[in-house]
Amino acid sequence: MRHIYLILLSVMWFTNTAAADSFGSKQFSSGIEQNSLIELYTSEGCSSCPPAEKYLNSFKSHNELWEKYIPVAFHVDYWNYLGWQDRYAHPDFSQRQSLYAKYRNLKTVYTPAFVVNGQSWRKNLFFNQTPDASNKQTGILNVTLNDAQLMADFKTINPKSETLILNIAVLGMNLTTEIKAGENEGNHAEHEFVVIGFKTVSSTDAHWNTALPELYYDNVQIYALAVWVSRQGELTPLQAVGGNL
Repeated sequence: MRHIYLILLSVMWFTNTAAADSFGSKQFSSGIEQNSLIELYTSEGCSSCPPAEKYLNSFKSHNELWEKYIPVAFHVDYWNYLGWQDRYAHPDFSQRQSLYAKYRNLKTVYTPAFVVNGQSWRKNLFFNQTPDASNKQTGILNVTLNDAQLMADFKTINPKSETLILNIAVLGMNLTTEIKAGENEGNHAEHEFVVIGFKTVSSTDAHWNTALPELYYDNVQIYALAVWVSRQGELTPLQAVGGNL
């Protein structure tokens, strides 16, 4: 039995790393003006989430995708108790949303919830507008990817001695689910920009050399990458980049 367990672990490790090892060489670079990181906190078990996800999915054809707008979908796990296990959900994402609530003195978390450049975004309840692009000059974020190895540097316009955090999100694209229980039972869900691997790495000199995060969901054919910088102890992004892999 122990030998079977070890074999299964080996297969899981190979599956999780094989996709990352095949990404090849990519380079992403921002301008000096802040790009807009659009975070959606969502769940397949939330009946009011499909319109929000459809809106986020629409950025796939936006002419300023990856140039001005960096969308990511964090699937939270606190809806799973209603009878449907969201396979993209992760407790770390629920914790991240809870930290936003703590920092903003909010009494509760909810889905769907949009956060744009660290600020709650609710003015557009019908999802027919695009968040205003930021014209704040923050600095240039450069990212180089060689298969599973990632290097990054952030050239801030206001250099000072501080600890910066590099946030790395591997995204799954063109994902679908037939939901068979819970509030969305019978629905065909379509997902884009789903975070399927996430890690943070600190630096005191604004340079990073690290591996991509381990993928906790690997049944993906099309990948993308989102990377952003924030200050230690904060979630608000200073600069973000991304692109298709």
